Amino acid sequence: MKKIVKKIRIVLFLFVVVTAVGVSITLFSSKGDIEKFPSIFGYKPLTILSNSMKPTFNAGDVVLINVKKDPHVNEVVTYKQTDGTLITHRIIEEVNKEGKTFFKTKGDNNNVADDRVVSRSTIIGVEQLVIPNAGYIARFVTGPIGFFLIIVIPLLIVGIYEIFKWVGLIGNKEERIQS
Repeated sequence: MKKIVKKIRIVLFLFVVVTAVGVSITLFSSKGDIEKFPSIFGYKPLTILSNSMKPTFNAGDVVLINVKKDPHVNEVVTYKQTDGTLITHRIIEEVNKEGKTFFKTKGDNNNVADDRVVSRSTIIGVEQLVIPNAGYIARFVTGPIGFFLIIVIPLLIVGIYEIFKWVGLIGNKEERIQS
């Protein structure tokens, strides 16, 4: 029975390691490009960089956007400008031009609307949830020091512990005698 528990523990450990490596590769390969970052159940996280939407949310907050939802007036959307910059603003008006639908947007903290209308094809998603200040944590974790402290060191500790236990250097005497 104990051998089965050991094998299950090893399989779980390997699963955690493979998952952590996979998530790390995904985070680092996307390099901030939200289109390369996979959606999870139709949602993508974004860190807000400015206070243009204050008081709705602040710089440093994380916004979960729904990439499958159609945008409507008064909803907050994230869209991509021609230079690749992401903007998260509220739709204040729907405009029809030449049979196509466009949206006029404005930051809640801005005095005037954005200078360009936004086409549906440039909208990445509609805001669904705000997590205050979580962007600071995300930035730390995805940085080299945070990644090392939060991902690498705990994995090394668990890995070394499991190896020592497997070899028999750690564990109670009964477990070592039965092995």
